[in-house]
Amino acid sequence: MKGSTTTAPEPTPVRLSPRRVLLGYGALVGVPVAVTAMVLVSVGYAGPTGRASTAPEGVPLYRVLGALALVTACAGAAGVLARRIGQPRVVGEIGAGVLLGPSVFGALAPDAQQWALPTEVVPFLNNFGQLGVTLFMFTVGLELSLATLRSNGLPASTLIGHSGMALPFLAGVLIALVMPAGQRPDGVATLPFVLFLGLSMSITAVPVLARLLSDERMLHSRLGTLAMASASVADVTAWCLLALVLALASGGSPATAAVTVGWVALFAVVVWWGVRPLLARLLAGQRSDGPMAAARTASIVLVTVLLCALATDQAGVHALFGAVAAGLAMPRTQAVRDIAWRVEGLTSWLLLPSFFMTVGLGTHLGSVHGTSGWLLCLAVLGAAALSKFAGTLVPARLADLSWRDSSRLGAMMNCRGLTELIILNTGLSAGLLSPSLFAMLVLMALATTAVTGPLLRLLSRERDEEPG
Repeated sequence: MKGSTTTAPEPTPVRLSPRRVLLGYGALVGVPVAVTAMVLVSVGYAGPTGRASTAPEGVPLYRVLGALALVTACAGAAGVLARRIGQPRVVGEIGAGVLLGPSVFGALAPDAQQWALPTEVVPFLNNFGQLGVTLFMFTVGLELSLATLRSNGLPASTLIGHSGMALPFLAGVLIALVMPAGQRPDGVATLPFVLFLGLSMSITAVPVLARLLSDERMLHSRLGTLAMASASVADVTAWCLLALVLALASGGSPATAAVTVGWVALFAVVVWWGVRPLLARLLAGQRSDGPMAAARTASIVLVTVLLCALATDQAGVHALFGAVAAGLAMPRTQAVRDIAWRVEGLTSWLLLPSFFMTVGLGTHLGSVHGTSGWLLCLAVLGAAALSKFAGTLVPARLADLSWRDSSRLGAMMNCRGLTELIILNTGLSAGLLSPSLFAMLVLMALATTAVTGPLLRLLSRERDEEPG
């Protein structure tokens, strides 16, 4: 009858008397087990045969799992602590990596540090971290949008973004040229070294800045959207420059470097004009609310990211460049964003802590020797912060922003965060940075990111306290 509801009857439980349970268990379980035991006893055991094990040698799984659990727990706890004191989570995670590395834990208790993080597990942590960075850079590329840049004033954001890069880039180049010869790794040519140092001082981290502005309830304000648009312009430019620097560093000659750049340019053309329309057709109208649809979307997205990362890695630049390109080419459908959200959760809480640990293990604060070394570290920090601030403030004033809003924008653009660490670790792996210079730049990234939030809140509070 229409409108009536039928309630399914409760299922009748299967019941057995205790006597039947005992009889059945003895006959159907006890007897087969007893017969099996007698057969095994009759076979006997003659001891080891003396044959060498055919299992591949490697690190025991429990060592890898233990190190990964330690790294994940410490990074998570440090991130929560950082949020409690008004800092981005990445500041605590970077700090945890440095504390667990040779600079603190290794210096205070080297045996304990070696037991907790044995040398043989470091390659595994590095591989986990590199996978995390690759997936993270895909989400960064997905967040960058040309339509968003246009809607927020492309000329102004382009001027501010590029000016905020040009001045610190120049400061980095000049510092590299006057730096003591011992700070440059052996065998590194002058051009890629000075270009990389200039690039490393001109970075702004888009994802960390977005989270910071969201916490300060400024993400959708006029100043917040301008900051995000300017940082996005700077980010895209930085990845292009990084590809050029890596090509110069690995090419060995201008002609070989030009070939590498040509392969990267061809890759960009194929992705934008070939892969992007194909992805739009494959993922058009896809939903992620069903298991089959979500699995299809996830397979397409992840395979695209991994293949693009593989292509740029084989072209002679870093895999992260391909991951960014995959994010830029991916359609911004809800299904894709749902998959990206799931990927970001796994990446942030499990894979990226391994990257922070890799950075921490490579950061040797003891390699910064003497007064001259620490003075150079302060010079790098001061030049990076002041040049980025000035390079942002002046064009902001040209765009008719007030002095206070221009200063707040300058503070925002000094947020370097995880993006800076990715580029620094790339430079260290490519042999472009010495251990002492790497430590200085990690400290610079940590300090400039940590000061962004407090400085922004200070400038905002002073604005609120101005008489009406």
